[in-house]
Amino acid sequence: MPETWQPDSSLHSSRICGHRGASGRYPENTRAAFDAAARAGVGWIETDIQQLADDELVIFHDEVLSRTTGDHGDIREMAWPAVSALDVGSWKGPEFASERPLRAEDLILWQAEAPARPAIIWEIKCDDGPVEAKRSARALAQKIQQHEGHRCVVSSFNRDALLAIRPLLPRTPVALIAEALPPDAIDFCTDHALEGLHLDGHQLSAESAQQVVSAGLQLRCYTINSEDEAMRLVSMGVDVIMTDFPERFLVDP
Repeated sequence: MPETWQPDSSLHSSRICGHRGASGRYPENTRAAFDAAARAGVGWIETDIQQLADDELVIFHDEVLSRTTGDHGDIREMAWPAVSALDVGSWKGPEFASERPLRAEDLILWQAEAPARPAIIWEIKCDDGPVEAKRSARALAQKIQQHEGHRCVVSSFNRDALLAIRPLLPRTPVALIAEALPPDAIDFCTDHALEGLHLDGHQLSAESAQQVVSAGLQLRCYTINSEDEAMRLVSMGVDVIMTDFPERFLVDP
């Protein structure tokens, strides 16, 4: 099992993760959302990366542009100069019209600006094919390697991406994402030195939680916006709650 890093609970809550930042009230995956999550005191922020046609890594959840930009097209077919000009804030409100996409490196540097800023959970978004998965994994590994001391976990639904990045970042925690616990997930994690599982908290049973905890794996759950549901999961051994509304669990940002 690789050495892992855990947030300092004296600085912020190690159990709360801002899902795409404080994305309930702010446009997801933007500087505004990440700043708000940090102000709320989260120990973690979760975010998504896509690899562009020019190999740049952009922080963006969807493969298509329409939901958060109002434009059309596949973001993976674009290059950074065009992506950098997209308005990714106005869909959430006119006060966010100045928000533009960030690159992976921008968020790494954002974290490094202040020691109390949260750790980052990177989710690699990529096609199902192993070629693209490996390409994305190598690109993220290179970014992380360039910034010694970067505090993060790398995660993905795509197992090829995880297998590709594991040897490149031997000291970085790596986690498999799934919805309900797959029958082979624990064996996959232990066989390949993965540190944890990220599961849909609404589908998590006490039995599945116990299996993960008993295997010595970190258990992080998405996307929980109810305090009662969060407490139920914590009582089952869940280590981190990912939420769109971290201010509900911590302080108002």
